Amino acid sequence: MKASHLTLALACLFTTACGRVEGDLCDYKCDCEGCNDREYGDCLDRYDIRYEDADRHDCVDRYDELVACEDDTGICRDYKWDTSCKNENDALKECVD
Repeated sequence: MKASHLTLALACLFTTACGRVEGDLCDYKCDCEGCNDREYGDCLDRYDIRYEDADRHDCVDRYDELVACEDDTGICRDYKWDTSCKNENDALKECVD
């Protein structure tokens, strides 16, 4: 992992939601897709924003299910990170809307 990614990952530990699994998922995604530092930070930010929305709407269980699914099913195909989590993603979206 690049030193700057390590710095962003450490900073992530001090934010509201982003934890070890989310940081690992961003690592996997960026290793697959070749993220720069800004894109890596954006990945971490997206998890923070999703978590905050889920928390605000009492949907943290749906968020946790989505993150667990992404961790279980994430795969790099042709330099593109992909998961099999449509149902979990839809359930979270429905809950927070």
